[in-house]
Amino acid sequence: MIKKLNIHGDNIVECERAFNLCKKALNIKSSSIIKESTVFSPSYNASTETDAYIFTFFPGYGRWNKDILSLLHTEKYSLREAPDVVITKIENEIERPLLAIEYCGALPAGNQAWQRSGRGYSTGKSKIPYLYIAELGGYELDSNRNRKAARSPNPAIPFSYIAYTKEYSTVLPIYEKSPGCDEESERLYQDVFSEEQLLVIVECILHGKEYTEAEKELENKILKFIQIKAATSKGTVTLSEEQWKQAYNVICNNESLITFLCKNNPINWKKTAYIEGLTETAQKFMNIASKYAIGITSSKLPMCIIPNLNKRKFVEEVNILYPNLTDTFKKWLSKKDNLVIAWIMGFKPRGDDARPDRGLAPFTRMLTGKNAEILTFVYGPAPAATWKVFEDNPVKLGTTNGLWEAIFSASDAVLVDSATSKKKLNILKEEFQNKDFKPIDKKISILPIPTKIGENDVDTILHTLLTQSKGIEIFEGMCNPPGGDWSGISVLNKKNKIEYRWLSLPRVSQTEAKRPDHVFQIFSLAEKPILFSIESKEGARELETGIGERLNRYLYDLLKTPVNAEREEKSENWKYSDFQLSKDDFLFASAAAYICMRDEDFELVENKVACDVIFSYFFSDDGKCTIKISSYSELGKKIMEAICNAKCPLDNLSLVIV
Repeated sequence: MIKKLNIHGDNIVECERAFNLCKKALNIKSSSIIKESTVFSPSYNASTETDAYIFTFFPGYGRWNKDILSLLHTEKYSLREAPDVVITKIENEIERPLLAIEYCGALPAGNQAWQRSGRGYSTGKSKIPYLYIAELGGYELDSNRNRKAARSPNPAIPFSYIAYTKEYSTVLPIYEKSPGCDEESERLYQDVFSEEQLLVIVECILHGKEYTEAEKELENKILKFIQIKAATSKGTVTLSEEQWKQAYNVICNNESLITFLCKNNPINWKKTAYIEGLTETAQKFMNIASKYAIGITSSKLPMCIIPNLNKRKFVEEVNILYPNLTDTFKKWLSKKDNLVIAWIMGFKPRGDDARPDRGLAPFTRMLTGKNAEILTFVYGPAPAATWKVFEDNPVKLGTTNGLWEAIFSASDAVLVDSATSKKKLNILKEEFQNKDFKPIDKKISILPIPTKIGENDVDTILHTLLTQSKGIEIFEGMCNPPGGDWSGISVLNKKNKIEYRWLSLPRVSQTEAKRPDHVFQIFSLAEKPILFSIESKEGARELETGIGERLNRYLYDLLKTPVNAEREEKSENWKYSDFQLSKDDFLFASAAAYICMRDEDFELVENKVACDVIFSYFFSDDGKCTIKISSYSELGKKIMEAICNAKCPLDNLSLVIV
């Protein structure tokens, strides 16, 4: 019997990445695209010596006949935060989630380290295993693309995943070697990298087997990383290596981390804030907390504990500072339990959402446990209109705003002291929890045609066309669809069979050039390899004027700088590199890709983008796609003809030269 697995992802890149992971875990040596697939949702045949599979990709959430994420939101306090990938098994035409995955190519440091905590928090509640795959050993780059310090997360971040796993289901980080990892970092983290455990866990989940031993090995590797971080910590007081080991034993015994920290390892803690518009009372509240609080494993994290021994004096000062707290709030605050406070700025000075703060309240809950009493203090300048909704209908606020959804989901109480609010607002869980929550029907079947065609489809089809066509020699150096991570651009040197890669790409270069959405390297059409940069948009009017030259200039600028990593062709082992390539080694061509929705769109784009090639997409009602390809230079003509002469990978896709 053929086993059917669906891979739902943010975009085609995440689907492809998860597919490659599944192939490694299942020991699949070869796969082939199914020509009868829809252009929106490509399927692949794959097989081992004993099993046959069909993998189908669904790039882009929330655009199919049913929402796969509804199967992850089965609990009252679930968040709308979506993991990069959800892998499901099809049984009797019904989707059953097996695994969720988050990929993080960004440097896991600062508040970015907990930005994605909400995804693990929410997925764990649904009892679906969640793997957070992050890189270690990467370096931050300055404006000239020179390496600065290595970046890695506070040890409390991975510890929170272990703690949360003990309470719910597998929610664990997997640390892989960053492509830019140097020998020193590789030696430091050699006992932390966890690809072996990742493959075992994925293989077991896909086959419905237990993976207790692999999970325990993974936990030990995470604990090893935490201890390395503790030993090398600079400028931040944290637990010692031995204290982290003790803390791990505490949560393994289902005991309270908060109680353990209060009794054994009090860490001095102080809250500071540097935002414009911080109110005088908010500053005083921070001073009061700093007087009575201890840190939660760290002196620097924006969370703290008011131990019950200090609680009475703390409450007395808070009641004087905020005399208008409600009686029910005062009663809750006066409980004898240890109090955890999460400090959320939440909003930048202009009132826009500080996105990393969405993960702070969930991170606090994951670290301190489901029984902790958590007060979230919000002190940033949210838009003034927020506060009326906060007072009149907090449930509505939580269901329409991602930050407030995360705060309400993970908190027992919320106190607001914002420069944009005329009042000091306070509220308890009973007032902001959604009592009318009803889980959506779990029996869903998703069709491989989206309800709305958009930019994701432009990128999916372009990626499929240029990576799966036969008869043209192409290397994909970058694919950055909606939700992509811009993790790098690669070029391949066919002579020495080395792939070179630039990491941590800026959106715009110093010459105001524009980072492409796709970079392909085309061989054998000219005397030099062609670097083919493509800008993709949903519609003609979204394409920028003169974008072709800006795309090429981005690569010109990048080639002036050394690469950051290299590996042998078809190898998976990156190593740090500062090899210098030359602009003279390549030819350059640019393209625009878009959906032609009106008769006048083609002429508009033709006169606007200044590209060598234009891909104009036309979709029929039965789901077929025709791409009309036009060229505007001799090099563009060569590229256009080579693509059209190659063997198209899908029956529902046709190419026409115009």
